[in-house]
Amino acid sequence: MSKKMDPRVIRTRQMLRDALVELICERGYEKITVQDIAKQAMLNRATFYLHYRDKFDLLYQSSEEILNDLTESINMSFEGKDEFDFLSGKPHRNFIHLFEQISLNSKLYKVFLTEKNMPHFTASMMDVLIDFISRGINIMQPNDKMLTVPRDIAVRYYASAFLGVIVWWLENDMPYTPTFMATQLMRLAIKGPYVDDPFI
Repeated sequence: MSKKMDPRVIRTRQMLRDALVELICERGYEKITVQDIAKQAMLNRATFYLHYRDKFDLLYQSSEEILNDLTESINMSFEGKDEFDFLSGKPHRNFIHLFEQISLNSKLYKVFLTEKNMPHFTASMMDVLIDFISRGINIMQPNDKMLTVPRDIAVRYYASAFLGVIVWWLENDMPYTPTFMATQLMRLAIKGPYVDDPFI
């Protein structure tokens, strides 16, 4: 069993992560220093170096931690026995949960997904979405013969589309609720953007 991290350590690391996000928002990653991060977090540089080697180490570990939290949360949501009722047009609770988790750390996701010098985070986020969507499609339709395109193409298509919509949602300060977003993307995934009768 892994040893639990000291709450004081967790708090310090959270303060440094929050400081990093704030400074990236203000100046961009390239222009900030360890001293800037420590000052923003109201800590000294010695404390910073107790936890991280440099600002890149803070950036990398922060991105890993937040995506691990998202993955663990998604895995827990898949443990339920609920079935997808996709004909109803209502999103599965897993889908809503995805948006809820992102909204809890919206500022971090917004900064990390839009900062030009952070392709690692975007690529890792894409991997999380690919796994999430793949599992969802497997539950909804396990039979490849019932899909209109090869499964791997469908998964990549939806993952890319969902990531683009998530970035738009964050950049616009989340104008819609997680439930609304999940409902709209589920509707697009199942029915497309068009009504059955264009004259209605």
